[in-house]
Amino acid sequence: MIIRIKHYGEVKIEDSKNLLLNLIENRIGIDNICNGKGTCGKCKVRFRQGVPEATSADLRYLSVEELEEGVRLACQVKPQKGMEIDVTLSNSFDRKNTVLRRDDQVALDSGLSGISLTIPQPSLEDERGDWDRIIDEYRKVMPEQGLALPSLGVLERLPGTLRKLDYRITAVTWQNRVIDVQPGHDTALHGLAVDIGTTSVAVALIDLKTGEVLGSVSAENGQTAFGGDVISRIAYAGEGLKNRLQLTAAVRSTINTLIDELVLQHEIVRNSIYKMTIVANTTMSHLFLGLDVSNLAVSPYVSVYNQALEFSAKELGLGSNPEAVVQILPNIGSFVGGDTVGALLGAPEVLTQGNHLLLDLGTNCELVLKTEKMMLACSTAAGPAFEGAGIFHGMRAKPGAIEGIRIHEEGVELRVIGDEEALGICGSGLIDGIAQMRQAGIINRKGAFVDPDHKDCSLSDELKSRIRKKEDYWEFVFAFGRQHKKDISLGQRDIEALQLAKGAVCAGIKTLVSLAGISLRDLDSIVMAGTFATYLKKESILSIGLTPHTDPEKIKMAGNAAHLGAIRTLLNQGTFAEGAELARRIQHIELGGDKTFTNFFMRSMYLEPTD
Repeated sequence: MIIRIKHYGEVKIEDSKNLLLNLIENRIGIDNICNGKGTCGKCKVRFRQGVPEATSADLRYLSVEELEEGVRLACQVKPQKGMEIDVTLSNSFDRKNTVLRRDDQVALDSGLSGISLTIPQPSLEDERGDWDRIIDEYRKVMPEQGLALPSLGVLERLPGTLRKLDYRITAVTWQNRVIDVQPGHDTALHGLAVDIGTTSVAVALIDLKTGEVLGSVSAENGQTAFGGDVISRIAYAGEGLKNRLQLTAAVRSTINTLIDELVLQHEIVRNSIYKMTIVANTTMSHLFLGLDVSNLAVSPYVSVYNQALEFSAKELGLGSNPEAVVQILPNIGSFVGGDTVGALLGAPEVLTQGNHLLLDLGTNCELVLKTEKMMLACSTAAGPAFEGAGIFHGMRAKPGAIEGIRIHEEGVELRVIGDEEALGICGSGLIDGIAQMRQAGIINRKGAFVDPDHKDCSLSDELKSRIRKKEDYWEFVFAFGRQHKKDISLGQRDIEALQLAKGAVCAGIKTLVSLAGISLRDLDSIVMAGTFATYLKKESILSIGLTPHTDPEKIKMAGNAAHLGAIRTLLNQGTFAEGAELARRIQHIELGGDKTFTNFFMRSMYLEPTD
């Protein structure tokens, strides 16, 4: 069967599978948190023709306006001949960006060089081969450094390159190996720093001659179509080789799309991209490489590799110079990956004298505690709540997402991305909103709603009017929908999801501190990394107990430190080596089944500052 999809044209699908599964199998990205169970309401598509009847799940998750406009949940649709759909409703605006500036804290020593050479032309008296001529001339310029044999690809292009500009060339070398030969003496050298997150991917373009960051772009990780977190993707990959390769193709396609965007934006030659550095958590790096992740699903959670790796771009199907060097930062342990190593290099204040805690917040939350005696690391499965996923009106950080909330007796003040009408709540709005609800007395320390009709309820009439009973749970309305649009609210289940996420993070902190033999008061800083953390308010963090109670001045925001670490390792091979050494020094702690963690977790669920 054939259906038409906007921007994709005619797509062949199977009528025995629902629309969501067909989109996934055709590698068409669409939000999907619950793996097609109809319980997340995220896989929205708009039907331009052949609108199906609304199901009970559609009625639950979609507004009257959306239903009238032909929006349906893909997981609820049985494909029919003649259908035409638009899947762009799921496209995400992403705040995952790195500061675009020259990083003066790192010396430029990328390991990549462009050596300008003028090669003697052949004659009857000089019949040396093309490669031999290059070696002989190179030895005159770099007598102390020998050259390894080139790849077949370099040799294939060599004759035409030498003769294009009268034997004036640039030999592009990686350490002692020629990875390309370009005509002329002004060859550009570019590199890419890639941050593969569970939810989104960011790519920065760097001029490796000057160290300047030329630009950075980001997009939703194409793997989100197969599940919102690492556990769901491990499960999907475990169903067979075909599924695993789908995940690999999805993330590589995302990276290549971003490379295409950078090439067009900055008008560079694709073949001038000679080096990439990649940071990713353990699961994401394995799936990017196409490796088996089945052993990450069961104790003792063994990865295929932990050490730093190096490949060529052509091995990985990446859209740069095929001989480009691709370096992947090492993993620390089962669920603490190279992105954590990158974050340490991007937030080096964690490595200074004293006791410092790095907290990299995301779908998977990584923690590193550095004391004068040891370095410990662990991860907690915070889940997708911090990304706005799994929340009834949750959404990623894009225009229309509530990112900040203030509650007072007269009502609610909202800060919405893009200054648009509120469409949902992203992670920072979720934490802010729950902190404000707790402070206003709308919910108690256990996260339970007060009864607005109880005689002892002291809330203003305006706030009481925003508390509503829905089926078997309470909710608080932040924004009333206009016309047929739905109200935007937080319900009891949303609060519970946040409690689970923040409880895991807080318990992880307490566990590491306990194992290190220090007290929470001994911490000199808590450095919060990740794009999500950048938009959090310290008072909200402490108010709900996301971190144990501490002096607010000790909480530092490091931005997307993992991506900055990728940039620094791209610029300097010594920094890359430092990352490999760091990974070896850090002791990985597995929290699964740890009684200390479990005890702390149960006590960290309350929405209040904890010691």
